[in-house]
Amino acid sequence: MQKTLPVIILPMLLSSQIAWADDSVPRLEWELGAALAALQIPLYPGSASSKQYLLPLPYAKLHSEFLDVDEGVRAKLLRSTEVRLSLSADLGVPVSSDDSRARKDMPNLHTVFQVGPLLEITLAGSRYKSWDLRFELPARMAFATDLYTADNLGWIYEPRISYEKRRMLNAGLAWQMTAGVRYASASYHAYYYDVPVAFATATRAQFSAGSGFSGGFADVTAAWREDSMIYWAFVRYQNLSGAVFENSPLVEQKDYYFFGLGLSWIFAHSL
Repeated sequence: MQKTLPVIILPMLLSSQIAWADDSVPRLEWELGAALAALQIPLYPGSASSKQYLLPLPYAKLHSEFLDVDEGVRAKLLRSTEVRLSLSADLGVPVSSDDSRARKDMPNLHTVFQVGPLLEITLAGSRYKSWDLRFELPARMAFATDLYTADNLGWIYEPRISYEKRRMLNAGLAWQMTAGVRYASASYHAYYYDVPVAFATATRAQFSAGSGFSGGFADVTAAWREDSMIYWAFVRYQNLSGAVFENSPLVEQKDYYFFGLGLSWIFAHSL
């Protein structure tokens, strides 16, 4: 899975999580604040080089009848007690090839935007109670841009299982475990892992990736809230064994961890 902002911000957004007692009468809930995140993540999936970030970030959470802002921004297209269809987005951060030994002298990786539908099916528990177990299937179209031009990278599919334990009050622990796999188009894989003839060297063979399996992952996020402060952390394990691009010379390691931690301060809320 590529390095994306929702992956980075998700632990920060495990906030108060006060359940709606009756989903048929949703209430407007919102919180505003600021956060500081410390992260260490690979330049791209399979890179042996990593980068550290210390990021000041805005904090925003909104739950309403038609729009959620929590784990990304979601417009609710279909909603029931067990099935939810929403519109979700994702964002891959840019990478300078000067920072990567494997990609040296190759083009930089631009910002990658993703957008598409997200299907969620509750398997046990309830999204409006203290816990639930969900099957999730995001399907997003991706494109890379330097803000002047844009390239269509095709589609990404990520079937996954998520278990989420919420706090029912404005204090205490909330946490989530997720495991899944990713599939993507040939053009998406090519953007990260192809080596055209023009960039092949004695130590970097030409390579062309196809469509299909992109690897698996598992992650745990947790957040402790006390009054207006939230302290959070996450860790993700990613494995690229069996991916259609695993033999690319740009893949330097096939399994690895990355992590982050931080704090959020909530200075305004509706509750």
